[in-house]
Order: sequence, then structure tokens, then C-alpha cells
Amino acid sequence: MNATNASEALDCDSKEQRIKRFSTPYHSPVMLKECIDALLKRSHNNSVKKNKYKKKSENKDEGNDNDYSSVDSCKRPSIFIDGTLGGGGHSHYLLQNLSAGDIVIGCDVDPSAIATASLRLNNYIIDSEKKVETWNKPIFIPVKSNFCDLEHIVKSLEHPITGSLLIQNEPTDSLQNENKRLSGGVDGILLDLGVSSHQIDNANRGFAFMKDGPLDMRMSNGDWKNYGDGNEKLNGDVKPNQIDDRARAHDNSSRGLTAADICNEFAEDELIRILKLHGDEPRARKIAKSIITTRPLKTTGDLVNAVAAVTPQFAKKGRRLGRTATLARVFQSLRIVVNEEDIALARALDTMAPALVRPGGRLVTLSYHSHEDRVVKRVMRGDNHHGQKYSIHRDIYGNEISDGLHGRPWKPLGKKETATEKEIEINSRARSVGLRVAQRL
Repeated sequence: MNATNASEALDCDSKEQRIKRFSTPYHSPVMLKECIDALLKRSHNNSVKKNKYKKKSENKDEGNDNDYSSVDSCKRPSIFIDGTLGGGGHSHYLLQNLSAGDIVIGCDVDPSAIATASLRLNNYIIDSEKKVETWNKPIFIPVKSNFCDLEHIVKSLEHPITGSLLIQNEPTDSLQNENKRLSGGVDGILLDLGVSSHQIDNANRGFAFMKDGPLDMRMSNGDWKNYGDGNEKLNGDVKPNQIDDRARAHDNSSRGLTAADICNEFAEDELIRILKLHGDEPRARKIAKSIITTRPLKTTGDLVNAVAAVTPQFAKKGRRLGRTATLARVFQSLRIVVNEEDIALARALDTMAPALVRPGGRLVTLSYHSHEDRVVKRVMRGDNHHGQKYSIHRDIYGNEISDGLHGRPWKPLGKKETATEKEIEINSRARSVGLRVAQRL
């Protein structure tokens, strides 16, 4: 089945069928079709009226250009990055919508995510046991890394068949070639900034307040063996020992700051700042003081008790002030600091994504809390994450132009979208998601 027929078949599925088809016990992908449609330019396209003064070549990049041809044509293979691989649901759907030879690079800092997604997408991974001479499918390449570090990693990746660099940049020895600097970049990047269902459901990871476990929260501290009960089959007859060595190579004695370290060692003022900045927590002072009073905290249960001591089970002013919602914000705040998610997001938006996405390519993000969404919105609208504005250059018709090196890198496409009520019924964790799309100038 070619990419067009596959896409038509998948589009016939109801939203419920599609979510079930690409979900696993590890994770259920959020706004699946909306994300892939945005990456493949099936949505968020500019109107012809607004672009009537632009050159045809520019309109082609921004228009409904859905021809992701195979390596057998004169068009180069398309390259996409799933910067937050998780269970591989988004990557799986994307691969089924691409043509032979197109490439999806799946990145995650969690070894268990890389491992389980690699098992699931094993049919798309090229290894020494497979015959590349008859390869007629898209290609999946797993990479264990934080997405903010992808610039140098992706630029050094070699094609698994030809051995040549995936991204071939144009020479920049003259000003005339400066605007071609990124012509060999990737066609799109997806960043799902949430936490996977597996990370939340696994008590040993310390992300959830519903189950007692070590107060850890390090995303890089996952073990590929802790997927479910170890008996699930993700992809045909693939067994865990068949996983690509690159995908499961990690150090089980991961180091780094834990949530327990923050609760037990940080000063009260710093705890207050963390809870306010990353959780918009109205009881930040009371909760910080309670944490200080009940030290040392070793488990998620200890933290739950510290929060419960100053938070009622139910609040008269609304569910937001109840204990469950408060615990969600507290755990979210600590997780962001432990994994430096705010720093990683800033680096990714300001440096990594502009350096990798070619002109006309797309950046698609899914964010789950207000501070995160504000940063994404600010960068897409023309500021960096600090709020400093980029210079904007326009041609004689008033169209914004960019030489690939100067000026703002992104143009926002449409407004923030949220999950449908139907999807929220199926997957309650989609309730707070916000989808934003931008195009590389």
C-alpha cells in the first residue's frame, strides 16, 4: 500500500479507532491526526489571497504540498523528527503516511521509551539482519538524547543504507548562498512536551501521586525492562532481546537531581518560586513550609502527606483548589525542575529547531500547562524565550522575508487548538493539551 492509499485508509477510521490503533499500554498519543496533518501540510495552510504577491516557489512551500515522494523519484527523501518519542504512537502514524525511503528520527531521553518504541517500530528500522536492497518502506532511526541536543546529533547522522550524511547543507562561501543554508534541513519537528502514561503509571519512576514510590522523577532513569510486566508483544514476533543495541544502551545508575533532593535540600524561598513559576500554585507558601517541616521526604507518599497537611480534600471555590489538582501542580513543578524541562524547551525553540528545520518546514508542539504554552507562543510569534523580539524584514509588497540567518525564524500558523471532547472522553490526559504550529521562514 502506498502512502496515499494508507493515508486514505487511516483517515476512514473514527477518532476512537485511530487512538486505539496507535496506542499501547505504554502511552496514548494526543491529537494524533492533528499533529501529523500539520507536519505534512494537510492543515494550517495559508490562504491564496494572503499570498498572492509571493513568488510561486514560496507559495509551494507554504501551500498544500503533500507530495512526500519516495527515494526513487527526483525529489529528495523527506526527513521528520519526533523529538519526544514516548511510546512511538505519533511516529508510527507518521511512518504510515510517508513513502519508501522517507525518514523519521525518533528521540527520547528515557531509555524505556526508546526501547519500547523501537520494538514497536522494528519493521521500519534497518539493521544488519535486513536486506536493504529490497527496502520499500519509510525508515525509522531511534536516538537516545534530550531533544534540545538534537542539532549536532542529527547533523552527524548517516543514512543507514548509503552511509552519507542525512542532512547535506549547501555551501555558504558567498552571500548569494546564505539563504540556502538550511535547504538540506529536516521537513518538520514534533515536540510533545507532556509525560508519557508509562512514566506516570509506573510507581518506581516517582512521577505520580496516586501510587507510592521513590521520590525520583528523572526521565533519564528509566529501564527498558520495566515496560509493563514484560510479556506484552508490541510488533509481531519481536522479542525484547532483539532490540537495537543503540536503543537500549544506557547506564542504570543514572545520576542527577531528584525530586527528593529538591524537597530536602532547597531553601523555602526557592521552593515557593518553583511552585509559583512552574505550577501557578496559589498555596505555594503553605506547601513549601509544610515540606520544610516534614523533611526528610523519601517517597511520593511523603510528599502527598506534606501537601495534604495544608490542602483540603475538596475546596468550596472550585476543583482547582482541591487536593488532587494541587498535587498535580506540585508534582508537575518538581518534575520540570528535575529534568530541566524549561531550559531544554528554551534551547530547543531558540537554537535546535531553527538550526534543523528547512525554510517552509513545520514546528508542531503539544504543551500541557500555561507557562510552557506561553513560551511556545512567544517564540512562534517572533520573540525568543526571554521575550526579546527579532527584527522583521519585509519586501516592497509587505511580505515578511528571512535570509535563514537573521530575523525571526518562525511564522505562527493559526491559533492554539485543543483536543476534542470525544478524545478527552477516550484519553483524559488530553484535557489540558494545546497544539501550536509554526512555519520556518
